[in-house]
Order: sequence, then structure tokens, then C-alpha cells
Amino acid sequence: MKRHRIRVKVEFEEFDSESPIREQPGKVSDGCFEIDLPEPLAIDIDACEQAVLAANFPAIRDALSTHLSEMSKKKL
Repeated sequence: MKRHRIRVKVEFEEFDSESPIREQPGKVSDGCFEIDLPEPLAIDIDACEQAVLAANFPAIRDALSTHLSEMSKKKL
């Protein structure tokens, strides 16, 4: 019987940018979802946790949607 693997990877990276802070999660060109934190919040565990959860939700929904769509095509 075939199996399916679910993989989750969360990365924190420091960067400089003059562009506005992305306060809501958004999908980027490589398919990942990102949200930005200003440096004062990047050292606050509660703010980091909330940001990870906020970015994770649309990523999960997108992955589930894609997976279930592909599985339904296989059943045809």
C-alpha cells in the first residue's frame, strides 16, 4: 500500500528591506508562505508563536487543497 508523507519546515531568517512589513501571511514565488516581524517582535516568544501559527494556517489549507485535488484526479 502506498503511503503519503507530510513535511513541515519553519525557517526564521533575518533580512534588510525598505519594503513595507508583510503583516498578513502571503504565498511567495517558491510556494512558501511568509509573514514579516519587526525586530522588537522577533525576540518576543509570543509574537513569534503567533506569526508561525498565522503563516502556517494558509500553508496547511493550500497543501490540503492541492493534495485532495490530486487525489480526486487519481480516482477518476
